[in-house]
Amino acid sequence: MAHTGRAAEDIQRWLVERVAGFLELTPADIDVRAPFQHYGLDSMEQLRIIGELETWLQREFEETLLRQYPTIESVSAFLAKAD
Repeated sequence: MAHTGRAAEDIQRWLVERVAGFLELTPADIDVRAPFQHYGLDSMEQLRIIGELETWLQREFEETLLRQYPTIESVSAFLAKAD
């Protein structure tokens, strides 16, 4: 896996904004430690987020990324250190 070149905080902020946008919430309403399932994101929404993340980071990810790392905090940390 290629390093994203992004800090975990940047990835986390991006994901918070996307999840908030999907749910029509404010970023302040999103808990980075809550599982994606907590917000009721279905598999199609999760795949859309992964697709947008792939475009933003210019990398490909497994469809299971958000199941393997089920919180914004955990997936951000993984992507920031992945090499």
